[in-house]
Amino acid sequence: MKLCFVSTGGAVRGVMAQAIARKLSRDALLNLDIYSAGVEPLSDVPQEVIQVLKEKGYPTEGIKPKGIEEIPYEEMDIIITLSPEARDRCPYVPTHKRREHWVLEEIKDTSDLNALRKLRDQIEENVNSLFKIR
Repeated sequence: MKLCFVSTGGAVRGVMAQAIARKLSRDALLNLDIYSAGVEPLSDVPQEVIQVLKEKGYPTEGIKPKGIEEIPYEEMDIIITLSPEARDRCPYVPTHKRREHWVLEEIKDTSDLNALRKLRDQIEENVNSLFKIR
């Protein structure tokens, strides 16, 4: 099964959700391919995002913002949008089995580690709920 998190820039919410979901799905022995993409992908993941992911042991190797055209988007089973822009601009594909939107705060100042930690923990709760963990 293939799952994709889509955000605006793909550099904060999307990559956080991808890293968290990859670890939690492996820990739960779920067989998932997990992707993230941005509708307007940025060039880099802020170091502060890497830092708050590493604080809880989430893998960060290889995470980077990607555009929808850089992933096998049409092959996805589940699409989760993480921003209003992504929800509105993310292409609808009839073969997607499930599509949902998570309301997450946009972090404009990535130097605010407490805001990033709060976002990370909210995404973690949402992923646990999605995977029916805890």
